[in-house]
Amino acid sequence: MLSSNKAYSILYLDDEEQNLLSFQALFRRSYNVYTTSSAHEAVEILNNNDIQVIFSDQKMPDVSGVEFFETILPDFPHAVRILLTGYADVEAVIDAINKGQVYRYVAKPWDANELGICIENAVEKYNRDLTLRTQNNALEKANSELAQLVFSTSNQLKPALDNILHAFDTLESGQMDAPSAEAISSIRREIARLHTFSKQISQFYQNTHSEVVLEEVNLQSLLTEIIEQLPRQKGGPVWEVTTDIRVQGGFKSDIKRITMVVQSVLMNAIEHSDSAKSVNTIRVSVIQNAEKAVFKIEDEGVGMDNNMLERLLSMELQNDVQSSIGVGLHLTRNAVSKLLGKISGSSERGIGTRITFELPNRG
Repeated sequence: MLSSNKAYSILYLDDEEQNLLSFQALFRRSYNVYTTSSAHEAVEILNNNDIQVIFSDQKMPDVSGVEFFETILPDFPHAVRILLTGYADVEAVIDAINKGQVYRYVAKPWDANELGICIENAVEKYNRDLTLRTQNNALEKANSELAQLVFSTSNQLKPALDNILHAFDTLESGQMDAPSAEAISSIRREIARLHTFSKQISQFYQNTHSEVVLEEVNLQSLLTEIIEQLPRQKGGPVWEVTTDIRVQGGFKSDIKRITMVVQSVLMNAIEHSDSAKSVNTIRVSVIQNAEKAVFKIEDEGVGMDNNMLERLLSMELQNDVQSSIGVGLHLTRNAVSKLLGKISGSSERGIGTRITFELPNRG
């Protein structure tokens, strides 16, 4: 005998009145039972009550059980759906199960004990799914709060670093011995890394939490502006950027995300310049037509193992991402993905790195 569990409600749709009466008599003491022979009335019951389990006969005059479930699925996706059917309809039912419209089916004429076990299993499934949804919602909320905290922290970090640099400027304006000058130069390099890291965290947050905004993009003007705004570190490596931009017609995309990607790749190239070279040249080329824009950014820096670069470009943000280059490449990949583009790269130690990304023209 089923234990009473009035916390759960069941809807049973069947055009045969005797089946409805039997179902009501069997389960009304254990569950809140709603029965109807009308699909329209069944929807009304669903609209006005919290239903956990829905039974429907497959063969009815006006609508089949599968069709009924297809109709209510968008509005009531969490209710567990069970189909009652004769053996002749099994093939159609299996197709419905495979499509996710039906949890399971029960053959008619149904057995009372089998049906009771089926209801218990359906309630357990409903509770498991509810727990999982609750946990997922809590995790999403925690992740969102964590991302907001990191974003806020990165914004507070920038003025603190600027103040430290200003203090060093004051120190360097006076007399200083060689070891002290070298120490300050070293600290400046680390502060520059933190600046880059802080900016990338802010950009990562913005890329994750903002919608794509499409507008006309003048790639020539945009790239010129990005390059002019690149910071030059006092006492850092000497670098220059050359450009080869070939544009045909208009181009439509998200200006902020294109800026994120280009800035991130260029900052990584600058950060990993080869200090042994008098000048590190970074070459930027763009070919844009009516269909797409292909960006290539090549540097002459220290480079890395090619398989490491491929892994950084293909993986989620994990333990591999421990430096600003990892965060930068992760940001680049995510932003390119948001723009429906593709990205690839190659690198060799002592030779340099090439990053290529292709963005569709969304105009």
